[in-house]
Amino acid sequence: MPEDHFVTDHLLVSVHPTRRSLGLASAQAASAIIRAAIGKEGSAAVVFAAAPSQNEFLAQLRADSSIDWRCVTAFHLDEYAGLPASHPASFRRFLRERLVDHVPLAAFHELAGDALDLEAEANRYQRLLAGQPPVLVALDIGENGHLAFIDPGECDFHDTRDVRVVHLDDVCRRQQVHDGAFQRFDDVPRRALSLTVPFFLRTPHAVVTVPGSAKRQAVRDALEGPVDPRCPASAMRRHPGAALFLDRDSAALLRRYNV
Repeated sequence: MPEDHFVTDHLLVSVHPTRRSLGLASAQAASAIIRAAIGKEGSAAVVFAAAPSQNEFLAQLRADSSIDWRCVTAFHLDEYAGLPASHPASFRRFLRERLVDHVPLAAFHELAGDALDLEAEANRYQRLLAGQPPVLVALDIGENGHLAFIDPGECDFHDTRDVRVVHLDDVCRRQQVHDGAFQRFDDVPRRALSLTVPFFLRTPHAVVTVPGSAKRQAVRDALEGPVDPRCPASAMRRHPGAALFLDRDSAALLRRYNV
């Protein structure tokens, strides 16, 4: 059970005592959405985030025997430009190691960051998403408030594209070093492919899993600041089917705990 739960605009927020209990709660919420979609439609498409923040969520989800994974098609949020799927930092590799190789998915559609024509790859992936619209997107919030690789300087709440080429800001690139994806800041690619905020808002359900003290300022900005592209995650307050899962560390700066 959460230690606290509340609503900010449309966004359901719950705070859990530990990172593990947070991951379990968000996985249970995602499982219920996936199973309901399979029961109603016979299949479910899901977009997964790839980051260390998702480790507990993905571990709990792949162990959930109540999900008929043969009916699930997986997409992912983003990928570094120029990295092959074999690279240790590749998000395709991350999801294969933590989910795809463990469950019998119907399909896993990979976003090829190493494509020679990134604009063509963005268009290809957008067509795939349009052909099987996801019922659920699993998200994190970045240290700069980003969603996927939509950093503040790249964010457009009215973007007409579902997938686009983006430039990563320095805060985002430093986070990739903090997360252990790269040893040096200069090794982090400057561009990526990313799904966009309007696409997340159109997806019926969103489960946002955000553990850790490094995210506490971004969480505060997203929940207590204005809904503004300068904090892309603030847009989730407009999502009628989104739930944000925090632990004590990520919730620590919220005013309700500091009055």
